[in-house]
Parts: sequence; structure tokens; C-alpha cells
Amino acid sequence: MKLKCTDISLGPTPYEAVVTIGTIDGGSEQLVVDRSLVGDGSLDVAPVHRNNGHVLVELPRESATGRWRVWIDSPNGD
Repeated sequence: MKLKCTDISLGPTPYEAVVTIGTIDGGSEQLVVDRSLVGDGSLDVAPVHRNNGHVLVELPRESATGRWRVWIDSPNGD
């Protein structure tokens, strides 16, 4: 599943990027990911659960706040 993200900057190595993703509570999560996972302003994530137009996704790496899973608005609205 593709999730919109903002590519903030280069990561700790040339092969990594720091990205930000939005969450359903209006907040955001930052994480360092392999650059190959980021393309066209989106990040590959794994959907875990859907509920009332929201999707619980598993991130490819732990976020800066220690989260591995976050709730996002469903890209399809389902």
C-alpha cells in the first residue's frame, strides 16, 4: 500500500531518507527509511486493519517516537 509522505532530508547514510507521514489525529510521525521505499512522494507500508475509513499500517521501520504502527486516513476512503 502506498502512503503519502514528505521527504524531509537525506538520512544518516546515502541510502536512507527521513520522511514524515500524517496520522488520523492530525499529528505526524518521522522515520528513517531506505530510499528505495520512497517514490513519487509515497512510502510502501503494510495495511494491518481497516475501520471506519481509517487504516492501521505497519511502518517499515520504527518511527522517531517508537511507533511501528499508526492509524491513517484510508487513501480510498473505505
